Amino acid sequence: MRVLIAFLALSLPGLLPGSSLAGPPVPGISEVSGTIRGGEARVRFTLQNAFTPEMVEALKSGIEITFKTIVEVDRIYRNWFNREMGKVEYTRSVRYEALSRVYRLHRDDGDELLPDVLAALERMTRFEVVVPVTGDVERGKPYRARVRARLDKVGLSEPLRSIFFFSSLWDVETSWARGDLQTP
Repeated sequence: MRVLIAFLALSLPGLLPGSSLAGPPVPGISEVSGTIRGGEARVRFTLQNAFTPEMVEALKSGIEITFKTIVEVDRIYRNWFNREMGKVEYTRSVRYEALSRVYRLHRDDGDELLPDVLAALERMTRFEVVVPVTGDVERGKPYRARVRARLDKVGLSEPLRSIFFFSSLWDVETSWARGDLQTP
């Protein structure tokens, strides 16, 4: 009996939140908000805990890191099925160019050169996406954006892709996050 009590007393602190046994922070989407008017919705959000220290080191050594993001805009109906008004898949990647000593951020709307890794990480995690919408937007009616992001391993070279396939440190995928859109 004493052995059981001693075992439970020693193992309990390891199970508490914030203990050393807790894994790395879970990636997620936060601060989903925006506006919808006319034929488009502007959706803002932040990708959190997406870069592990290993990913930052890989980025510094020249490995390109790409995230694919899905943004959906829905018209919300009470006690009925919501209607999807628009959907867009957005790709953003960053790579360190050793010769010019800059980070090249590639977005669907163009490239940007950044001076250091902190600026590159900040630009990779803050989004403002334009989603074309179909149908009429009615003022005062509820609209919602849903966002999900994942690390794209397909863009990696073959040796890296097979190595990272077995590494959980490179399994970055968020769950769906939601936020209300304002109709000005």
